[in-house]
Amino acid sequence: MVKLRFSPERLVEASGLDLDVLKEALFRLKCETEELEDAIEVEVNPDRPDMFSVEGIARAVRGLMGLEMGWSLPSGEKTGFTIVNEVPPSRPIIMGAVVYGVNVDEEFLRELMQFQEKLHDTIGRKRRKVAIGIHDLSKVKGHRLRYGLVSVEVGMRPLGNERTMTIREVLARTEQGVKYGNLSLTSFEGRAAHPAILDEEGNIISLPPVINSDITRVEAGTRDLFIDVTGTDPYMVSKVLDVLASNLLERRHSKLGIVTISQEGSLRESPNMSTKTLDLSSTDVNKVLGTDLSIDEIALSLLKMRFAIGQPVDEKLSVTVPPFRTDVLSTIDLVEDIAIALGYDSPELSPIEPLVVPTGSLMPSSRLVRVSRDIMTGLGFTELMSYLLTSSKLLESLGLATMSIRVKNPVQADLDVLRPSLAPSLLSAMLLNIDKRKPVKLFEIGKVVYRVSDKVVEERHLGAAIMDYSTGYEDIQGVAYSYIRALGLRPGAREAVAEPFIRGRTAVLLADERPIGVLGEVNPEALERLGLDYPVAAFEVSLDRLLEVLQGGNTG
Repeated sequence: MVKLRFSPERLVEASGLDLDVLKEALFRLKCETEELEDAIEVEVNPDRPDMFSVEGIARAVRGLMGLEMGWSLPSGEKTGFTIVNEVPPSRPIIMGAVVYGVNVDEEFLRELMQFQEKLHDTIGRKRRKVAIGIHDLSKVKGHRLRYGLVSVEVGMRPLGNERTMTIREVLARTEQGVKYGNLSLTSFEGRAAHPAILDEEGNIISLPPVINSDITRVEAGTRDLFIDVTGTDPYMVSKVLDVLASNLLERRHSKLGIVTISQEGSLRESPNMSTKTLDLSSTDVNKVLGTDLSIDEIALSLLKMRFAIGQPVDEKLSVTVPPFRTDVLSTIDLVEDIAIALGYDSPELSPIEPLVVPTGSLMPSSRLVRVSRDIMTGLGFTELMSYLLTSSKLLESLGLATMSIRVKNPVQADLDVLRPSLAPSLLSAMLLNIDKRKPVKLFEIGKVVYRVSDKVVEERHLGAAIMDYSTGYEDIQGVAYSYIRALGLRPGAREAVAEPFIRGRTAVLLADERPIGVLGEVNPEALERLGLDYPVAAFEVSLDRLLEVLQGGNTG
C-alpha cells in the first residue's frame, strides 16, 4: 500500500463531499484512511497511481457517488516547445508536456512533490525505469530543448542550492546525487558523462533521474508547468506522463499543452494520452459476479468508475479506458470495477447459499506424505528439510553427477545443480551432526529432479539414513521394511548396484513385488571424501511410484 498525507480541508473542497462520506467512498475504492492531528492519511493500492493526488482521489470518489460520471479525452494546444532527443544510451526515452493554469500554492506544492515521489517509487521503480522533472514554464529559456549526454565537468545549479556545481560534484555531494547518481552515469568519447536536459541558452534545467536545476524551480505563485519524463521503458514513461498530466488537468482552469519530440529525423507529439477499448457483454459480467444486471445497469456502474462508454448493442458495450487507469488490463478488471460501483454489500451481490456444500480433503499424494512423516517419526527419525539445489562437487563425490541437471545462472556457486537424489542432503546433514550423540537418524521428504535419456523426471522422494559407530545393511533394511508394512504393503528386496552404496550391500526396495526405491550401506570412500568418520546406511523411495502401488488395489 502507498501511504499519502493530505489536508482534510483540501480533500473535502476538491471532492465536494462530507469527510465521513468521503472516507466511506474511499473504503469502497479499497483505500484505508486514518485521521491524524493535522492531516488525513490515505493508503492507496500501488496499482492505482491515478489516486496518488487530491485531484485523482476527488475524480474517483465524485464518480463513485454519482456527482460526475464518465470521461472525455482532453483537447491540447500546440505550445511550440520541442525536445530534441539525442538518445543517451543509459536513459534513451524522453517525453514532455505543458499544463497551463495550474496555479501553484504552498499546499498544492507539497501535494505535487508527494505525487511525484510516489510515482517515482512505484511505477518508476525508485527512478530506475522512470524519472519526472517538473519546472516553472515561465523560467524555461527558449522553446527548443536538448536532451543528451554532457560531461560531468559541466556546471549546473542543483535545486535548493545557491551556487553552481559541476555534475561530478552534484553526484558526489548532494543527497539525490549519492542516491541516484549511479543509475545513468556513463562514458562518452572516453570521458564520464551524464544525461541532461538543456534549455536554448545551454543551461542545464534537469539532470535525470537525479535532480532538477534551481533555475526552473516551482514555487508558490507558479502558474504553468513544464514536465519532462525520462526513462528506459517507453510504455512506462508514456503512462507516467499520462497519469501526471491527467491529474493536473483536474485542477480548475488548467489546459494541456502539446510538446514535440524530435528524434533521429522524426517528429511526434507528447503526451500520448493513450486509451484502450475493451468489449464487454452483460453475459460475461453476470457470469463472473453471479448477478442479473441489465446492460444499462452495467453501463451506469462503468460511468461511475469514470470510464467512457459507447451505446449498448446486443447486450454489449464498448468501453474506453482512460489513460490514467494503468491498472485496467482486461475485461475482468472492468468487472471488478462494476462490483465496486455497486458496492460489495449491495443486494445485487448478496451471497447465495450453494445447493451442495462440498467438503475438502487431502489429495492422495499429500495424504501419503503425511502418513510417511508420521511413520518415520514413530520409528525414531528426525525430519530434515533442505534445498532442491545442491553442489555439483558434492554429487561428483557421491557418483551421482551424471544424473544431475545444471542451473544455467546459479546465484551461489555451491548451489549449481538440481539434486537427483536425497542422499546429498542427508549426508551433508550427517556431517553437520557428526559430533552429536549416536545414532543419528534423519529422514527427508522432498522433490528430486533427474535426467533419464532425453527426458527430465521430477519426483517426490522419501529418504532416510542412520549414522552410528556400527551400522549396516540389516539396520536400514529393518527400518525400510517397517515403513512399507505400516502402509499395508509387503516389503521385499533384490540385489542391485547403485551409487553411492557398496557393491554387494545394495538392493532394490520392493513393495508388493514392485520396485519403489533403493537401500544399502554408503560407500566408505564416498564418506571419506565428505569427511564422515562413521558408517552410514540409507534407503530412498519414490513416493510417486509408491502411490501407484497403493492405488493398484492395495490397502493403505
